[in-house]
Amino acid sequence: MHDEGLLEDHGLAVRRPARPSQPRLVVLAAVLTALISASVCVAAILAPAPAVAIPLVVTICVGCPMFAGWEVPNALAAIRANRGRKALARLRRSLDRLPETEHPLGF
Repeated sequence: MHDEGLLEDHGLAVRRPARPSQPRLVVLAAVLTALISASVCVAAILAPAPAVAIPLVVTICVGCPMFAGWEVPNALAAIRANRGRKALARLRRSLDRLPETEHPLGF
């Protein structure tokens, strides 16, 4: 019916390409969130925290890095794709520098 229009209207079908620095920032934020959450969890367990608060702290310290890592696979794919584009451009530049020669069989 009109399913194609619904996807395009809400922006679900097409994603705009990320800026080159954005995927690295996503990965950096996920790593920092994991480190901070681990240190807060360790501090809450080692410090004399109330026993009632420890399950809440552990739940938050596990959930926050999981939420921060939601976009990491897409960010890593963008970083790898960018690396591939750079390698391809470098290969094309090196091929452009090669001299043109005739085929030995005349093809």
